[in-house]
Amino acid sequence: MFTKKELSSIIVCIIIFEFIIYFPFQNEFNPLLLFIPIIILFTSILAKKIASEYYCISIEHRFWEFQRFGFYSRSQFDKPLNSGLIFPFFISLFSLGEFKMFTFLQFDAKNIPEKRILKERGYKRKTEINDSDLGFTSAWGFFSLIILAIIGPIIDFTELSKYSIYFGLWNMIPFSNLDGTKLFFGSVLTWAVLLITFIIGLAIIVM
Repeated sequence: MFTKKELSSIIVCIIIFEFIIYFPFQNEFNPLLLFIPIIILFTSILAKKIASEYYCISIEHRFWEFQRFGFYSRSQFDKPLNSGLIFPFFISLFSLGEFKMFTFLQFDAKNIPEKRILKERGYKRKTEINDSDLGFTSAWGFFSLIILAIIGPIIDFTELSKYSIYFGLWNMIPFSNLDGTKLFFGSVLTWAVLLITFIIGLAIIVM
């Protein structure tokens, strides 16, 4: 289910995630927080991988990359910027942990034509990947985060809820190749409903 490259990217992201949660380092160490990045990342990724089977695509995660910064053809870096590592780490570092960013990964999708041909969705047979395939695959990841946020208080682990909401909100941003972009263009209504849900969740946490 996971390629070696994908798994290595996830492990590095877990380490960065751990750093962002704990920084700036306090005298009191809570070992339970070590499990939060592992639970959040793997739950979200596994949910999307399960969904991708239904939508007849194969997905692989890698570090979020940022290349284009404008509309003109020259408005781009020569090589993609590894923003999934650079931005979260240094923003947390320079803000002394006051500003925590959780945009680590993006996923690439490949069509599974032999499976898609056997399956009819809607009013006509779709043989290629379309925006809704990517959008609803991303949505499964966001729904899994909402479930984690609900489970947190039930098991007396409110930090799990807090970081599930934070992680979801950051990745809901319809920018670059984040999951929020895929969902926004795949189903703007679903994107709006999920965004409102995460905002309500954030309000509950803050209260």
